[in-house]
Amino acid sequence: MKKIPIVIFAYNRPSHFKRVMIALQNNKIKNKIYLFLDGPKNNNDKILQRDILGSITKVGKFNKFGNRQIKVFRNIKNLGLAKSVLKGLDKVSKIHKSFIVLEDDVIPYSNMVPFFSKCIKTYEKEKKVAALCGYQFLNFEKKSKVLQTKILKHFIPWGWATWSKNWKDFRKNSLQTLNKKNYNKIPKFIQSLKKNLIKKGNSKNYWSLGFMTYNYIINKYYIFPNNSLVKNIGFDGSGTNSLITNDLYVLEKNVKKIKYKKVLINKSDEIKQEKLLKKVLKNFYN
Repeated sequence: MKKIPIVIFAYNRPSHFKRVMIALQNNKIKNKIYLFLDGPKNNNDKILQRDILGSITKVGKFNKFGNRQIKVFRNIKNLGLAKSVLKGLDKVSKIHKSFIVLEDDVIPYSNMVPFFSKCIKTYEKEKKVAALCGYQFLNFEKKSKVLQTKILKHFIPWGWATWSKNWKDFRKNSLQTLNKKNYNKIPKFIQSLKKNLIKKGNSKNYWSLGFMTYNYIINKYYIFPNNSLVKNIGFDGSGTNSLITNDLYVLEKNVKKIKYKKVLINKSDEIKQEKLLKKVLKNFYN
């Protein structure tokens, strides 16, 4: 099976970026890696970005990935995270049939890439599925010794993957689907969140809200693991959109058995995810 490319978005956090790359290196990842580096705002950003770029050169810390494994795209101007993600994934979706997405504060655990790779193949023809998500709440399923798929309603953009056809469909049709009639298909707590962000003038900073909203309207779901396959280290005050918190910290579980179940909607799982999401939503949309 052809390896799915990994897309990484970074800006000015070399220490975070290096931890992501170390995890990929430790997991012996051979996938093509696209690094999108947003443009610097000032001289300090330029220095930090030189550190990022220096770490992946031939003599850098991560030269074991190979000369052609990592391809770098740099924005001349600073676009901000939302525009950078949209622009980058538009580019990758024209080259590949599917892709895995990481930001520079999302550390992949050992099962993430194998899980996504298998799911991309297994669920390719499932019309109900919009994307795959790698993060799962610590208390979602405490005692499971098997890694297995869950179909859930709410998108979490910390380590995720999708098919290019779904991404192109979102980019082409999302604006025209958002009207008064369809707005009622969006959960009330997400509607409230969007209104608050619009009042603050922050709504354009969150590309993931647009993707999530579009898939609510067309009634699509996401494949999740029952145990988290990633760790988000961006809640340390360094993130653009997130607060400082430990509420979202998860540990890697040493699970070797994986089950890829049929796409069946389980309302109790949906309710469980929504309750957990509502508790912490303020931490990553502020």
